[in-house]
Amino acid sequence: MSIDHVVDRGALTSQMYATEGPLAVRIQTHELYTQPPADFVGWVLDHVPWRGEETVLDIGCGAGAYLQPVCDRLTGTGRLLCGDLSLGMLRDVASHPLLSQVALLNADAAHLPLPDQSCDVVLANHMLYHVPETEQAVSEAHRVLRPGGYLLAAANSCHSMQALADEVKRACRRLGWPAELRGRPERRFSLENGRSCNKPVFDEVELHRLESALVFPTAEPAVAYVGSMLHAYTSALPDPSALLDQLGRQISSIVAEHGEFRVPKTTALFVARRAE
Repeated sequence: MSIDHVVDRGALTSQMYATEGPLAVRIQTHELYTQPPADFVGWVLDHVPWRGEETVLDIGCGAGAYLQPVCDRLTGTGRLLCGDLSLGMLRDVASHPLLSQVALLNADAAHLPLPDQSCDVVLANHMLYHVPETEQAVSEAHRVLRPGGYLLAAANSCHSMQALADEVKRACRRLGWPAELRGRPERRFSLENGRSCNKPVFDEVELHRLESALVFPTAEPAVAYVGSMLHAYTSALPDPSALLDQLGRQISSIVAEHGEFRVPKTTALFVARRAE
């Protein structure tokens, strides 16, 4: 039995990203355990020379991690559209107080319900690998950007966090399962191929890398991180709780021997600009 990541819009909106809960676990993990510490959202947004009056589309906005940092860079004339395919995610965002310059948009990245040249900045961070029509989504971002506008698209390396993936595979083998969580979605849009996905549409594409690691002092947060994604595979796993228990034992052993469990990660940011 193999367990492959298959992009299914229904599964994404009803399971992986039905609400902000599981995603919030992963976001918090990166915030608490990344070494060296970094303001990742600020690092992404600082690649735009903000004027303040931009119209910004954050497609795949998720739990709204970019909402306040973007608004902090806008003046009263700026506007932020938080778009997501998941109505559950948008409801969670709407449950928090929102500034008047923020609007929510239920939208598919491959079919944006916006006019041509209506945005100055499009954010598509850690989400393009979930879009089956990746190049169409990039084309849509180009279509809605005004001349001189920016697409910021963050993604992972295909080899990012491999140490954690290896422990999950080892746990499967220890349980006697001929299974592993493979077919990682990052391979669709990653550090390794993101430039080629952007280049057919954007003439100007810059790549920026950020090297860091998740450093876990105990097994619990690493296990919780994996647990936040397992609901996407529950139908294929014989016993998800057994997998998490086994994973916890393995990581605890690593921590006992080395004092920590270190998971290197590499993030890419593609900054693409529409020609003037």
